[in-house]
Amino acid sequence: MSNNVWIKQSLRLLGHELRRGELTIIFLAIVLAVATVFSLSGFSHQIQAAILSKSTSFIAADRVFRSSQPIEESILAKSDELGLESALKLEMGSMVFANDKLQLAEISAVGDKYPLRGELLIQNVQGGVKEQKAPKPGQIWVEQKLLDILGITIGENLEVGMAPLEVAGVIKQMPDASFSVFTSGPALILNVKDMPKTELIQPGSRLGYKALFAGESDAIEEFEEWIKPQVNETQRWYDIQSSRSALSASLDSAEQYLTLASMLGIVLAAVAVAVASRRYGQRHQPMVAVFKAMGASQRHITKLYFLHWGLLSAISVGAGLLIGYVLQEIGLNTMQEQFELTTRVSMMEPLVIAIITGVLCSVAFAIAPLKQLVTIKPLAVIRGFEHNTFHYLQMLPAILALYTLLHLFSRDWLKSVVLLGGGALVSIILLVLGQAFVSAGRSVGSKSGRALHLAFANLKRRAKENSVQLVSFTIAIKLLLLIVVIRSDLIGQWQAQLPDNTANRFLINISEQQVDSVNQFMEELAIPGSGLYPVVRGRLTAINQDSVTSDVSKEEDKDPEQQRRGVGRELNLTWRTNLPDNNEIISGQWYSAEEDKAQVSVESGVAERLDINVGDSLGFQIGSENFVVEVTSIRKVDWQSLQPNFFMIFNPQVLSDFPATYISSHFVEPEKVQSFNRFLAQYPTISMIDVEAMIGQLRSVIDQVSLAIEFILVMVVIAGSLVLIAQVQASMEEREREIAILRTLGAKGSLLKNSVLLEFVCLGLVAGLMAGMAMEIAVYFIQTQVFKMSASFHLEYWGIGMVAGATFVGVMGMISCWRLLNMSSVTLIRRTM
Repeated sequence: MSNNVWIKQSLRLLGHELRRGELTIIFLAIVLAVATVFSLSGFSHQIQAAILSKSTSFIAADRVFRSSQPIEESILAKSDELGLESALKLEMGSMVFANDKLQLAEISAVGDKYPLRGELLIQNVQGGVKEQKAPKPGQIWVEQKLLDILGITIGENLEVGMAPLEVAGVIKQMPDASFSVFTSGPALILNVKDMPKTELIQPGSRLGYKALFAGESDAIEEFEEWIKPQVNETQRWYDIQSSRSALSASLDSAEQYLTLASMLGIVLAAVAVAVASRRYGQRHQPMVAVFKAMGASQRHITKLYFLHWGLLSAISVGAGLLIGYVLQEIGLNTMQEQFELTTRVSMMEPLVIAIITGVLCSVAFAIAPLKQLVTIKPLAVIRGFEHNTFHYLQMLPAILALYTLLHLFSRDWLKSVVLLGGGALVSIILLVLGQAFVSAGRSVGSKSGRALHLAFANLKRRAKENSVQLVSFTIAIKLLLLIVVIRSDLIGQWQAQLPDNTANRFLINISEQQVDSVNQFMEELAIPGSGLYPVVRGRLTAINQDSVTSDVSKEEDKDPEQQRRGVGRELNLTWRTNLPDNNEIISGQWYSAEEDKAQVSVESGVAERLDINVGDSLGFQIGSENFVVEVTSIRKVDWQSLQPNFFMIFNPQVLSDFPATYISSHFVEPEKVQSFNRFLAQYPTISMIDVEAMIGQLRSVIDQVSLAIEFILVMVVIAGSLVLIAQVQASMEEREREIAILRTLGAKGSLLKNSVLLEFVCLGLVAGLMAGMAMEIAVYFIQTQVFKMSASFHLEYWGIGMVAGATFVGVMGMISCWRLLNMSSVTLIRRTM
């Protein structure tokens, strides 16, 4: 044969099958895999970027570099070189003076470009509120609480250290304001150029230096790669997701929700390619056997089909990219307003991932069927074709490809392994259960009507093929149910963490003399709250009589055996008779009121980090006094709940004699805000922290993720539908022969139609039941291990899975077989000859 004969034959075969529609399923499977990955990856990237962009206002920048020492010039020079915007900020607590009064304030000295993200809103003397950058040198902006305490107004001077500065406005919104309930006092902002005048920077001063950075994502990432290796233990580089706030935790959860939902879509698309590839190989076996019988070499056949497959894959990948881009744009345009998509992120990464996905799917999932195809023997024409020969090693390329896809998409090897391993385990269990259900159906079918009897006979006769089909149906329905549960139940649980009455105001620095007045006011206005928590500042000094360091030290002359690691700062200690809400005892027992011995309950994270166990003794220092207490319980604390939380809670006998201030959290309805503020005006020493803006942003993130998952659900439903169609199509040839024989034996059309419908309905019903069971197991691990939620059961979705499975598989099966069922006996016999 000529060297290019195989090329001509391959092109002729491709054109012929494209015209006849023989390649429809495999084409759609690869197209869907690529389109799913491209659209979901691009959509998720864009939505996550939009959510992050909106959330960066809470740190006033895209990235923040924090240090206990002045920011090095080399860092700022590198950021300028990469075209980043930068701003400086210095934070400290200090006393300020006016009218012979003094007050501790949280001082922020900022550069001229502050803030880089978010809005700094300042109220002027006329009462107007305007967005501003840093104050002018010689001027300051303060919170209203500070003016009330010191008895001054806008336009008057306030002494900050040694510098008298003019109060030029009142802070109404500060983008990176601290939401900690243990802040030192009201906020004060001055220009960093005024800091030398104040003479506040002295040896031993507790200062925090910040460099804020903002710019294009590529430049930020390049700068991040450069600076991260240089960050030491006294410094910190972070973004909004690593800022250790409630918002950062919500953003992490949002990213996990989107990634998980998208990964499920990728698995479904991969399954569709695998099923369609298997059918492709089986359907072409007779043609290859004839080619070989006519003298074609195996090398010739191999080149012919691999070119044929390669061209098909290239066309499919190209079409998938185009469709994926269109779907992504439709989704983004639909949600333009909700997500405020002002800028678009680069689509290069989703494009590369989508192309890799197409190549992996077309190669890894087809290599086993194609290898089996090109090695078929010519005598198979006489002996018959072994459609279902299977070796477990054939799965290895597909498993490796699927893991690669999951890891490419999620960037999380553990999540990818868990999803892949869990899927494999579930598949094995489903295969065993599927064979058991199919076998059990034989006895049921023998006692039923003719159509049902014939349906169960067909199920039993194709027990092996039906078991594989059943697994595919089950996985498809399970993943669909999982997305629905994520959309409704898991998102619902996430929303439940921020109910309508979530605390939106914190009161701190309440003196013991003010406790009764605060309680009485809250009762009169029916303002719900957490109750008052006493707070005493103290330091952990010893664990089991071993002194602890204030922090980790790298000094080589310090023996690590002599000192244990400590918390590194003073702690806010409290006492309480009852276990607080959103706290759970996981080890030991909560102390009883009757016991007199000194006891403490320790938060689980601190206990793990410091290797503290129930029964250990802890030494503390408050002022000049030292005391020892026994650890009687370890608590798990829900840090996402907006209420006062503590590392250490003592029984009242330990701390009640120490002077304390009190804190509390409250939900203040909009119509009660003015009364609430008027009450606080009577007590200038009480500070109030408003977290309404943060709660609004948290709820916004939840709503946006919910919308995004709805779009992903549509894509997953399409992928699941294609899996079902591909599996039904895989059994078409065998069904043709069966229907031809039954027609020849005189079976009526109504009997055949009813039996085929019942066969698919039974498969869908069983698949729906097993999908519900598999989904429940998957949701349990997702709830408890991924999102750290309490487990819940979803039996109603089992019923939904069974009804949806029976309906969908039944309808798709009948649509696929309808043409066969309406063919004449002669036509069927000719097709099967």
